[in-house]
Amino acid sequence: MDFSSTVRSREPSATLQLTARAKELQKAGRDIVALSAGQPDFPSPRAAVEAAEKAMRGGMTGYTATPGIPELREIVAAVTSRRRGLEWRASNVVVSCGAKHSLANLLMAAVEKGDGVLLPSPYWVSYPEMVKLAGGRPVLPRSGSLLISAADVREAASSGVKGVILNSPGNPTGLVAGPAHTRELAEAIAETGVWCISDDIYEDLVYLDGPAPHILDYRPGLAERTAVVSGVSKTYSMTGWRIGWAVAPETWTRMAARIQEHTTSNPNSIAQYASLAVLSGAAEEERVAMLASFRARRDLMCDLLAAVPALDFTKPDGAFYVFPRVLSPMGADSSALSMRLLDEFGLAVIPGSAFGAEGYLRLSFAASERDIREGAARLRACFEKGSA
Repeated sequence: MDFSSTVRSREPSATLQLTARAKELQKAGRDIVALSAGQPDFPSPRAAVEAAEKAMRGGMTGYTATPGIPELREIVAAVTSRRRGLEWRASNVVVSCGAKHSLANLLMAAVEKGDGVLLPSPYWVSYPEMVKLAGGRPVLPRSGSLLISAADVREAASSGVKGVILNSPGNPTGLVAGPAHTRELAEAIAETGVWCISDDIYEDLVYLDGPAPHILDYRPGLAERTAVVSGVSKTYSMTGWRIGWAVAPETWTRMAARIQEHTTSNPNSIAQYASLAVLSGAAEEERVAMLASFRARRDLMCDLLAAVPALDFTKPDGAFYVFPRVLSPMGADSSALSMRLLDEFGLAVIPGSAFGAEGYLRLSFAASERDIREGAARLRACFEKGSA
């Protein structure tokens, strides 16, 4: 049987593959320390579980409206409006099967065949593949900066790029664009007329005194061609519940909902009621405790990695990743280095090549203090052995 060339030419997710390999080795009895996770290692909030049980017992097990139950869409609109100081309604919201699904819907709705879409570099592994599946052309900034700059946007727009994806706090770097950087970026997007998808899935995992700056804070009018994507996965440790959403102009959400009608239909009904509970404020204590734990783990990991001469990194202000550059010759092939770390030293990390950044490694501090300490020790041992 011949399969679609569009699908055959797409790359599998390196993060999911390596995580699966680490689990296989653990199942076989190997002592594996995993600093590869892209998800919180905390249980989902009690309120989410209780709301799910209540929904099941109450018979809320049938189809819902394609873009989500009205109550959830309304609270997503209200929460996002408060956060950004703008006014969105339920009609601006499409709830989907995770933020990844929201991103795919938005891109399929916006991208014409051959359209260029500017991506962060390094990028989250699925951005380029999603753009290609939508018929578009991924474009990477030439500045070499770890954050998209205003100059990158202007240069890309001058060559015909139609849209841009932003991600701050970002995966894999954990970096947060500062106020001046974000203001300039907003001005460039406004001037060039490109549309924007702001992937804000890590918006609540920020270790600054205030929230992460956002382009809509400086140019509210950009809401007319900006889609904001978020979900419950990272903020509330609800990755498996698969609830994310897009908040966008109604013209865009209508198209995204139309795509969803013909692919998945509505997201899981039970998970929607669980998400409604946490967004209503019933899980704030757990959310705040998780954030405090991540802050402490970030500080611990950075202190430990600073003692490894082969690494150079910027301390992240968000998410739960550190993205060090490998100064040793071993970093020339990050995939080979990651496999060596896993096979010889029992340490699972993600190669920078998966994010378009050869010579880097992504380490997750969504792990226990014991695993962070042991992981850093194994990483150092690998470099010491390699340079001996």
